[in-house]
Amino acid sequence: MPTAQHGGERGPAREQMPVRRGLAPLDERLSEPERRCAERLRELRARIGLSSEELAERLSGEGIRVDRTRLSKFFNGREVPRREIAVRLHELAAAEEDGDVSAEEVKTTRALMYAAACVRSPLQAREFELATAREELDRHRAEAVQELASLKQELHDERKRRQDAEDALEDMAFHSREEIRALTEERDAALDRIAQLEGQIRQAGAVLRLRDRDAETLDQIARATDAELSLWESEGSGDLAGVCASVVYLRDADEDEAADRLIEHIVLGHSVQDVMNLADDFMAMRRYLDGARVRHDLARLRKPIDIFRWLSGEDENSEARSRLLRAMAGVAPMANLVRLYKAFTDHGCSGLTVSLLEAVIGENRAVPEEGDFWTKELRIELDEMQQLKADHP
Repeated sequence: MPTAQHGGERGPAREQMPVRRGLAPLDERLSEPERRCAERLRELRARIGLSSEELAERLSGEGIRVDRTRLSKFFNGREVPRREIAVRLHELAAAEEDGDVSAEEVKTTRALMYAAACVRSPLQAREFELATAREELDRHRAEAVQELASLKQELHDERKRRQDAEDALEDMAFHSREEIRALTEERDAALDRIAQLEGQIRQAGAVLRLRDRDAETLDQIARATDAELSLWESEGSGDLAGVCASVVYLRDADEDEAADRLIEHIVLGHSVQDVMNLADDFMAMRRYLDGARVRHDLARLRKPIDIFRWLSGEDENSEARSRLLRAMAGVAPMANLVRLYKAFTDHGCSGLTVSLLEAVIGENRAVPEEGDFWTKELRIELDEMQQLKADHP
């Protein structure tokens, strides 16, 4: 039949077309700032003409880490994007429309994002505030640099004016009394202005140095905020890549305390497996000290039962298992080390018990002779193993 033939012709064409899903209606429970922000982002998405999945791929290709799920949350008003996404969205829209990025449009989008962040995400609101303060500081610094340059140029001109007057006064025979008086007044005026300019230049230089110091302080605060944001985002997505990058950034910026705090947050807030994966990521990047720091914090801060469960599930030849056992032997509180030994013994994990004893000996960890039953048992087994090694080197 013609109808069937017509349908048969259209079937394959439909299969080849990409499926683009529309956005769900905005939740009526959204606040007005959240709604206006989401509507603005939806408008940009429509101008760009890509699905959320395609847009996420384009954004991620520019160094912005965002997946389709998170992007959909932005468009639905359930999350607020990071500040840098605003510029990139406008760049994509301008490219699609063969136009230029409007600074005013970007400013409006960022203002809407900030208003939504104030309602939904205090951390992101802080990020916006710090970035705005940094931009304002940069503007004032540029004005200070320009003012300092103008003062230095004027000082140069006044010094030349003074020198010209002094050169002219050297040969008084060729000048009348009135000319000499005029030259003297010009020289003295130049000297007064030079003294004034030198004072202004010293103050302008001091202001510039203070602005540079303000910028350093703002950058430190911004890095700490970015680290906290990365931590918050990783807790929502289960992805620690952003946290790893933040730690590296903080280390390279000599913000070791902030990096250490971030690692402690990860160790306490994620599964042992995730934390060990993070340590492996650092090792793969040749950030060996950070990899060791992760394992040491895991050994110091986590409950022995968490460590036991992970160790008992690892292969006996696992290098990761050996590294964590060495960390436990080296830095874990003695009470935790004893509890781990007790757990191995209670559950018949003889291989783990032997590995723990060897690690304790290898780390030269001293186990007190006095203590509870399990502390004494650990000490006895260590003495026996050391004696055995001495008898059979």
